[in-house]
Amino acid sequence: MTGGREQHEVAPGRQAGRAAPGAILIALLWLAALGLPGCEHRPAVPATQSGKLQPRADSATSYNGSFTSDLGVAAVASMPPAPPAPKPTGPLPKGAACVTPACHTRIGSAPYVHGATASCNACHAPDQGGHRYPLIRQGNAMCTYCHANIDTGDYRVEHKAVTTAGCLGCHDPHSSNAKFLLVTDSVESLCGKCHSTALKKYAHLPYLKGECTVCHQPHEANNRYLLRGGTGTAECLSCHRDMATAFKQATIVHQPAGKACTICHDPHTSDYPHQLKEPMPDNCFSCHQDVARHVKGAKVPHGAVSQGAMCVNCHSPHAAREPYLLWARGGALCLRCHDKELKTPSGRALPSMTRTLARRYLHGPVRSGDCSACHDIHGGKMANLLREAFPDTFYTSFSLDKYALCFSCHSNELVLTKYTTNLTGFRNGNLNLHYVHVNRADKGRTCKACHAVHGSDLPLHMATTVPFEGSWWAMPIGFVKTADGGSCSPGCHAPRTYSRDAAATTQPSPEGTP
Repeated sequence: MTGGREQHEVAPGRQAGRAAPGAILIALLWLAALGLPGCEHRPAVPATQSGKLQPRADSATSYNGSFTSDLGVAAVASMPPAPPAPKPTGPLPKGAACVTPACHTRIGSAPYVHGATASCNACHAPDQGGHRYPLIRQGNAMCTYCHANIDTGDYRVEHKAVTTAGCLGCHDPHSSNAKFLLVTDSVESLCGKCHSTALKKYAHLPYLKGECTVCHQPHEANNRYLLRGGTGTAECLSCHRDMATAFKQATIVHQPAGKACTICHDPHTSDYPHQLKEPMPDNCFSCHQDVARHVKGAKVPHGAVSQGAMCVNCHSPHAAREPYLLWARGGALCLRCHDKELKTPSGRALPSMTRTLARRYLHGPVRSGDCSACHDIHGGKMANLLREAFPDTFYTSFSLDKYALCFSCHSNELVLTKYTTNLTGFRNGNLNLHYVHVNRADKGRTCKACHAVHGSDLPLHMATTVPFEGSWWAMPIGFVKTADGGSCSPGCHAPRTYSRDAAATTQPSPEGTP
């Protein structure tokens, strides 16, 4: 809503210019000194013994007395009611007042009275006959003669109401029930005569309270929409000082937030929290269309994107010190949610990562806090939000495609080369035991059959227990590391050992292989 009016009790120090009361008083005294008609002293109206003002009984003398110069127009509010006097047909008696118990009584009874009414002659010329007192100036010039800092033409933007309806379109020249002599009882109702904006579910507090002039100058300004504080974000930051501080302290400012708050927010009222123009995450997707396509195409949604604050769960919408406007760096950001056990939509329990991160041996991406190296943070096509394929079972037939996630970092020669002396430490002599375990047409052991993919207290990320195929049984691995190899006794199997120093019991590595 544009074109608000003064409301200095709401926003001290942010008023449009108005003539000082002292300036008005000096102007009136100057008029009186010139001896203009109506400025001479008038006798007081007789009072009863109780001190109440007593109107004249006959209409010819109903206009006598001076309630404006001696007792003030406010005194009329305490007068006993009197029948309205007929409009005079001839000249008034010398010293007759305009405000009496029978004439123009509203001027004295309203809560706010224009100071100029202390002398009607300040604005009106003498009677021209037929009880007509024309204004001594025309249009806005009548008001700007005293209110010289209004409608000066020195500003780039002028409220249309000033040039079309004029001052009297918004202000009563004599008295009013509202401050600043508004023609309605409040700033809100006055602005609403031209600017109709339906109140929605969420509203900006100044708009909700009807304080249009907190943000808008009522007469003229140098800024579009008559904004007080400036263009772009300047108007909003003049109140939202915490956001101004955040911008100064940030290393990255969201481009829309630095340009104009109204790109994302409605400044008045909205159906969405924080007066967003669209619901989340559509408000973000209106610009970030590549992310929108990714999220909408994901078979497995990330709860952080689809629940709660959605995008704002991870990203600051305004400014931040971390890349991508993240609230925190890497793993610290993920731990804002994954510091406790979580439930997936299917009911599966995700363990707290806090305990995992306390392990002695951490997988490289976990150690560096790069969860996104393996997980698709906006939603994925693979189970567990993994970026690439990874077997989610204990057994599977071998195929390189099934291990695309692992081989995005690790060499696939780890499971393709049967004999080696340096490709892996998991070998018996030169027999690559990774090859033996994984590269099988049936019941190939997957990585998770032996390893804890995030971290472990055992070397080589060896797991203490693993869930056995098709059950909730936590099968013990029984791994023990030795100087030249190790041993394990998984489940009910007999212990197995391996040694890198063992003599080769199979053919040597083919020529050209490591």
